[in-house]
Amino acid sequence: MRSPFKFLDAYTYQDHANFFGREDETEALYRMVFKSTLILIYGLSGTGKTSLVQCGLANKFDGPDWYPLFLRRGNDVNESLDLALQQALPADSPPLNTASERVSFLFRYYLRPVYLIFDQFEELFILGTEKEQHSLAQTLLQLTQMESACKIILIVREEFIGQLYNLEKSLPNLFDFRLRVEPMSYSKVGEVVEKSCVNYNIQIQKPIEQSIKAIYDNISGGKSGIQLPYLQVYLDQLYRNVFSKSQVSQDLTNDESWPKLAFNLIEIKDLGDIEDVLGRFLDEQKWQLQASTKQRFPDVPDDDAVSSVLDAFVTPEGTKRPVLFTGSEDRLVLEAHVAQWLNNIPAKTLSYIIHQLIAQRIIRQTESSLELAHDTLAFLIDQNRSETQRRVNEVLSRLLIAHKEYLETKESLSRKQVNVLEELWPMLKTRLSPDLLAFVEQSRAELIKKEKAELLAEREKRQRATRAAVVAVVLAALSIAALIFAIVKAEQTRKTKNELAIAYVNSQIQVAHTLKVEGKYKAALKKLRAIDDLNIGIAQPLQDTVGKLTQQWGKLQKLIEQANAANEALDYLKVIELYQQAQGISYDERVAGLIKETKNKVESAYQQLIDSGNSMANAGYLDRARESYEKALRLKPGDVLAKLKLGKLK
Repeated sequence: MRSPFKFLDAYTYQDHANFFGREDETEALYRMVFKSTLILIYGLSGTGKTSLVQCGLANKFDGPDWYPLFLRRGNDVNESLDLALQQALPADSPPLNTASERVSFLFRYYLRPVYLIFDQFEELFILGTEKEQHSLAQTLLQLTQMESACKIILIVREEFIGQLYNLEKSLPNLFDFRLRVEPMSYSKVGEVVEKSCVNYNIQIQKPIEQSIKAIYDNISGGKSGIQLPYLQVYLDQLYRNVFSKSQVSQDLTNDESWPKLAFNLIEIKDLGDIEDVLGRFLDEQKWQLQASTKQRFPDVPDDDAVSSVLDAFVTPEGTKRPVLFTGSEDRLVLEAHVAQWLNNIPAKTLSYIIHQLIAQRIIRQTESSLELAHDTLAFLIDQNRSETQRRVNEVLSRLLIAHKEYLETKESLSRKQVNVLEELWPMLKTRLSPDLLAFVEQSRAELIKKEKAELLAEREKRQRATRAAVVAVVLAALSIAALIFAIVKAEQTRKTKNELAIAYVNSQIQVAHTLKVEGKYKAALKKLRAIDDLNIGIAQPLQDTVGKLTQQWGKLQKLIEQANAANEALDYLKVIELYQQAQGISYDERVAGLIKETKNKVESAYQQLIDSGNSMANAGYLDRARESYEKALRLKPGDVLAKLKLGKLK
């Protein structure tokens, strides 16, 4: 059956007769475009920003009044802009090299201003590079100086407004003319529902006001205002439920003829909250498709291939990821950096899944790209990700950035980066392209070479210490021989015997100290205990010294073992505490180095958590941001920055 409601699709000019509830915003935007060459439209995801321009503003213009070009980032926003302008130029146009030259030509050729409408502008900051952003800023600066020939409209999600301040350096008037699209109020929702039902031959049974209030409450979840796509999805699913229970038939050949249906309060309440509606829709479509995929392609190795495909269309930040493609209907070829995420799904299977998702209205297809129908679906998919999935996606994103930097700087992965990759390697390796696999292997080889050199240097250092210990042992052996000779002869005085014993004990202590410096605490303790085993009768003060060292080093050994265990558990604060306790018992240069190394680990982990928290906060995931800041505070108790970050989230 066919539903008249838009579901997750944005409204276009063809839908203007059914576009309700945004008359005030449309009029405000229409007035604004005559006052400035640069307009910023922002609002929360789902407030209908794209529909406001594609349908509301478009309906205010007659054909000759404007020449709109709707733009998305694609692989690079500058390339997308160049391509759109080139395609708009007539075939007999002269060679034109810059965006301003092409816009100027189009303005003179068509005698109407060119409107460059950048939709989903946040993609530039989620997926773009600093170089790409800077290049676009310079182009926009030139275009905004063309006055009546060009108008620029930037459509961006509200949580990414902060990212625009870098562009403001090049475009100082960026925030002068801006329009915030608010969620729909109760009165606007009522207007949309009533007028849509009239247009689509739907009767709202009495009590009408209660039915509209129930729809509003089910979608808003107790909050003020609702998102336009949620309203359309809700009405779409309500329409389908009511139609499936009715006895009417639908004429699929006539768009103007909608069967007569009725919405009532009981059916509205039975449909449930919008979260249930959306979640139920996505789950039903996903598992039905997984079952049909398994039946059609029984040899597919991934038992959850549909979820894997959907996951590839969502960024680690939980937003839509537009994906370019080439190829035929039977064999779609996705752009390389996304295709590598789906290496384990055969090409025919992947094409089948994507085409089915398009048919289910979950993925939207343009001439050259694919993407989820709305950020709402991206949010739901992101919410269903496991912690392991999130970590794999984040690590893969970092690897892609590291590889891109390597191509410019030739700087390979660090040991820390390689360790993170190896931890997740079974899940990562099937998702890496040959170039990335080669990059990882090269980094590993360089690290091994470097670490071997460091190991040889350290081994040489230890060998020198060992040779010193051998000398001490030889001296000890000579002392023992002298002692035995003295005993056999029995001609030595007690004083001489004691001196030899003291010399021997001191040499043994020296050997033990050498072993301790090397971190061989068990061997050092064994050497000290061997003195008592010989029972050679040394003076009490020296016996006390040996006993004190044995006791101290025994405690030291336990603390070091506990510290090593804490280090394996990544409890760095406990590691530092135990090392410092060990230093309080007996200062050791090696342990001092370990303390410094662990503090560096704390600082690095702390900075990563702060950066992660910042990213999550910017993306609107406040719970995950709070979790990162709290972890950072546990690493550095009392830290002012972490406390400040947490305070801002309250």
